[in-house]
Amino acid sequence: MSENQSLLTGIKVVELTTMVFGPAAGVVLSDFGADVIKVEPPGTGDLNRNWHKIAGLPISEMPYAFQMTNRNKKSVVLDLKTEEGHDAVCRLAAEADVFITNYRLDAINRLKIDYDTIKQVNPKLVYALATGYGESGAEKDKPGYDTVCYWTRSGIEMQLFPYEGWLSTFPFGAGDHPSAMSLFGAIMSGLYQRQQTGQGCKVSSSLLANGAWANSVMIQAGLANAEFREKRPRDQAYNFISLNYRTKDEQLLKLTLVNSVRDWSAFSNAIRRPNFVEDEKFNTAEKRVENMPLLIKEISDAFAEEDMNYWLARLTEFDIPHSKVFSYEEAANDQQKADNGIVVPLEHPEYGSLRTVNSPFEVSGFEKRTPTAAPNLGEHTEEVLRELGYSEEELQKYLNF
Repeated sequence: MSENQSLLTGIKVVELTTMVFGPAAGVVLSDFGADVIKVEPPGTGDLNRNWHKIAGLPISEMPYAFQMTNRNKKSVVLDLKTEEGHDAVCRLAAEADVFITNYRLDAINRLKIDYDTIKQVNPKLVYALATGYGESGAEKDKPGYDTVCYWTRSGIEMQLFPYEGWLSTFPFGAGDHPSAMSLFGAIMSGLYQRQQTGQGCKVSSSLLANGAWANSVMIQAGLANAEFREKRPRDQAYNFISLNYRTKDEQLLKLTLVNSVRDWSAFSNAIRRPNFVEDEKFNTAEKRVENMPLLIKEISDAFAEEDMNYWLARLTEFDIPHSKVFSYEEAANDQQKADNGIVVPLEHPEYGSLRTVNSPFEVSGFEKRTPTAAPNLGEHTEEVLRELGYSEEELQKYLNF
């Protein structure tokens, strides 16, 4: 195997997906060199092609939401409700290694793209199913999105809900993308077991399961019958160690003093309150808990004395875990992300030189594919069907959508 070869060169993926959860798993496969063929319905295609236009999202002519999870792929338009469309999907699956879908279960069965059907076409296929609520139980057929399955049903939303009331929504796809990494891991596990046994298999993951996994420590507390504390406003918080603090120039600083016992002296000196080390109100962990509201006020007053840049330098000097609370513009232009290949260049034929977010891991000895533009709807229908051996006459049935 040569240096810098793509990890998944030769792996063919058929993707019948919509929105984010399924496509985001496919895009990681594509980053590592898999040939991903995205099958879309005629007319609108994947709903996510236009989802960036919904009220409240950042305004842009570029379909940035679709671009993020569909780069490097090929788009084929097929009407699965027709015999010709279903036949073409089966012929694609017969030559594929992986089949991904996150269609609702009733649609999967109605369109005859369920595992049992597809397995008959290709027993060596790894069939990857992404669902909202899982495949069992009374709610398995409900429509599921990360906003309800991941954030709300996991308890995360209740934990993060501001004391004074909810002010906004979770970022678009912020539960789908980590869930997609579970689906990607399941697919790779399926490919490994196929390598061991020569047989395909079905792998699956759900937004409900991933939300539970993300918040598993707190759910485990509930399973252990732990006593949960009531929520309090910031100035009455149980602990100062992970609060936001406002600086003199009205910016927010996030503190994360995880080992507060070890770092108490360094922190006290960093915020120019060396007297805290000996102060009988704060000199032990127990005293700090007892006097927490007063301590939070004192620390807040300290951070309000200087601008953000001063505190960033000061806390770095004393090795105190912290970060400025970034705006989206700052998050996009973070130099640390650029230095680590987290944000990478993208040349787009319509929108020019851009950047995009890389998938979140690397494998030594293998290069990722240079990101390309997400495909236009049906851009590769003719090319892909020709490769399957369709005649000119047969092609006409598929090229009029």
